[in-house]
Amino acid sequence: MEKKMKFETLRDAGLLGAMSAEGRELVLPQGIFYWSGRAKQEAEINATIGSAQGKSSEFLEGGGDDVRTFYLPSVVKHLKALDPEKIAPYAPICGLPRYRVAWREWIIRKLSPFYKFDSALIGQPIVSPGVTSGLAYVARLFASPGDTIVCHDRRWENYDLVLSDMLGLKIRAARLFNEAGSGLDVDSFVDAVRETAKTQDVVAILNFPNNPTGYMPTVDEGLALQKALLKVADESGKKLILVFDDAYDGFVYEKNAAQISLFGHFIGAHPNILPVKCDGASKEFLFYGARVGSVTFAYHPSWGEPAKLSAEFDNKVGALIRGTISNSNLAFQHAVAAAIESGVECDSERARVISVLAERYSIIKSAMASNLPESAVADPFNSGFFCFINLNPPAEDFADKLLKNRKLGVIPLSDSSTGFNGIRVAFCSVEAKDIPETIDRIVAELDK
Repeated sequence: MEKKMKFETLRDAGLLGAMSAEGRELVLPQGIFYWSGRAKQEAEINATIGSAQGKSSEFLEGGGDDVRTFYLPSVVKHLKALDPEKIAPYAPICGLPRYRVAWREWIIRKLSPFYKFDSALIGQPIVSPGVTSGLAYVARLFASPGDTIVCHDRRWENYDLVLSDMLGLKIRAARLFNEAGSGLDVDSFVDAVRETAKTQDVVAILNFPNNPTGYMPTVDEGLALQKALLKVADESGKKLILVFDDAYDGFVYEKNAAQISLFGHFIGAHPNILPVKCDGASKEFLFYGARVGSVTFAYHPSWGEPAKLSAEFDNKVGALIRGTISNSNLAFQHAVAAAIESGVECDSERARVISVLAERYSIIKSAMASNLPESAVADPFNSGFFCFINLNPPAEDFADKLLKNRKLGVIPLSDSSTGFNGIRVAFCSVEAKDIPETIDRIVAELDK
């Protein structure tokens, strides 16, 4: 089982005591890394990996049976064609202007079929090294140590390290799903925002498609959330900083689900609401290690000229970037910008990958509906890279037994404060032919 480092050598050397209070308390969470590391060594089927994988024939014209991490060929093509002068130099602190223009156009292109909004109110994206840093920058900009931040009980485990351990924020966790387990608990999230707004301006994170559950709100749930949050903004008088963690934006497999980020509901919607979109090419363009994310603010018409607002946000966020990583990857900014500018080629490549994942989604949904016993209840899911199965046995113990007895790797997640306990299954990294067997092995271990 996972063991947490005790830092005994540092303690005995007197170095642990010399650290700051934060330094003494910091511990690298080994959850995902630990279980993925074990799965690589022990598993026959590895459902721990949060990246799309499979035969190269699934995403490449002329591909074969070799198993690879999926990527977009157009991005690779443009990357290979780069002059060294577009690779070696530093990137501008807030990002390459060409990339910022292209990514803004990409956001508008995705949102336009589903929402009515004034695109002039969307600022220039600020480039961050992945979505994680973007979330951290926004949290640092709008929340002070001891403040409360709102997010869901089913959340990416890194939230706790970034928001709580490193930034000193208190997390108020709303229920993601209603008591029937049939869909989004709109009231729980809105109540958490309303309660927080009694004492402070509110930073609230909405992560859809959700990691670890793979849930995207339905169209009706998105509208209900919009209506309720507008009411809180109106009645509370507080600023609501609505942060959309859109790492998996666009990977949606059901027609009744919102097809794209709920960010579109809030562009220019209320003078007390600042919508912030955190997304990037790391997931959307399948270049995980490129670490190219973005932070995009949307403004209200009453606040002043969008260009001036963008310039001032550039300065604020730019200071955070300069004080941490200085700049993001230049080469990938050039390559992704070129891929977006290519239009049809890039879109068709993404559509092909989404189609592969949609097939896997359909297979695993059917397999779980047919085979899972009453003691293991799957959360609703309709999108993303993952699904989540709630368990009675302790999640870590069960994941350990799955590896040892069934040669299947999954990620266990639990939180005693909320009763959250189960396993995340990354169907994005399991070939379609192996998905029924994945569920069969889970069921076999449950029945043991």
